[in-house]
Amino acid sequence: MLHSLLLSSDRDTVRVVSRVFKDLEVDMDHCEETFAALSQAIEHHYDAIIVDDSIDEPHVALQKLIELPSCNSSVRIVLADPATPLHPVFRASTQVVIYKPLSPDRVRHGLRAVRNLMTRERRRGNGRVSTTLTARMSPSHSRGTGKQIIITDLSETGAAIRCDLDQLPASGGVNVDFSLPNEPELIHATAELVWQDNKERAGIRFLDMPSQARKQLARWIKEHPAGKRSIAARAGK
Repeated sequence: MLHSLLLSSDRDTVRVVSRVFKDLEVDMDHCEETFAALSQAIEHHYDAIIVDDSIDEPHVALQKLIELPSCNSSVRIVLADPATPLHPVFRASTQVVIYKPLSPDRVRHGLRAVRNLMTRERRRGNGRVSTTLTARMSPSHSRGTGKQIIITDLSETGAAIRCDLDQLPASGGVNVDFSLPNEPELIHATAELVWQDNKERAGIRFLDMPSQARKQLARWIKEHPAGKRSIAARAGK
């Protein structure tokens, strides 16, 4: 079983993260203080380290943890307040950032991606299609100023994307416009960012989509088995 370490002193955070990891069949140890986390990490190997930015000097804790031989290959995750700029250590040393507030759905989307990183392979669930679709993403308040992104994994509830990190909002919703291969209709959805790493990859969850577009997407997903790569389609204009 995969093994993770959570460093957080917030009871609600611990409850949500532990519940999601349990659903994903990932074992989790929890520590409230850096010293206790270091003691655990010296004795055990962890596939993932999760640091809550609300603890004292979280960047110092992360730096000390990843310097340990047992953790130098661990996937590093930060639970971050979008109103607070990420510390340079987090930007350089973390692979995934999950933004607060932490709802079960938001954490589930982020940690599902983390589990993929932990196992070093892509494990596509039912109803997900690996693809290469060009799309356009823009801030929620300014749909006409979108920039091009690439959708690399698509489901009825969200997508994995590739884009410049500067294009990703720290908080708030985004507009996403795209067309499916061999489908003339443009699909528009509002979405939220649920995770990102330091390799220009991120995950979004669809919030609102017209019912006809949702039916079109569901039909297309059903017609394309998981793991089958689709042809490219144009971005929404």
